[in-house]
Amino acid sequence: MASPLAENSAKNPEKPGRKGSRRRLLPVLILLPLLLGGGAAGIWFLAPGAAEAVRHLAGLDATPDEGGAAAALPPAGRPSFVEFPEMTLSLPNGGRPRQLRLKLAVEVEGDPAMVQADLLSPRIYDSLVLYLRTLRDSEMEGALAMDRLRGDLHRRLDLVLGPGRVRDVLITGFVVA
Repeated sequence: MASPLAENSAKNPEKPGRKGSRRRLLPVLILLPLLLGGGAAGIWFLAPGAAEAVRHLAGLDATPDEGGAAAALPPAGRPSFVEFPEMTLSLPNGGRPRQLRLKLAVEVEGDPAMVQADLLSPRIYDSLVLYLRTLRDSEMEGALAMDRLRGDLHRRLDLVLGPGRVRDVLITGFVVA
């Protein structure tokens, strides 16, 4: 008497169970590239600096429209700073007068003598004073207040001077009285 397995293999020349394993393998082969691609896309768009790191590793640092501009930039060396004179202004505080004394230093790209005239212009002071006069007491309290203030000042300077001329804004004096 023949076993049921032998009868099944005589009827079906393929190995038993082979068709079922193909069905289980198909979703894995489809889902694996989708999951890997989705993860890579998420990292590309959400991780800061991931896109630049991949471009650097691939040797695609300079884009074609830049030409050799990336190679012509001087290497990052010693930082250059331009110091602003101390600014004193009154703040709106719902009937109770408050004063803000602020001293800034701005880290600039390139020679500070060439950028200093632009940085110390009345247009820059006007932009900064207009922003600082809108600050409320609640915006100057808390652990992240100074970071927000630095970021907003940097954004204002980028809008007035153009992007890429100011590297960083440093607050060297800050008194609210």
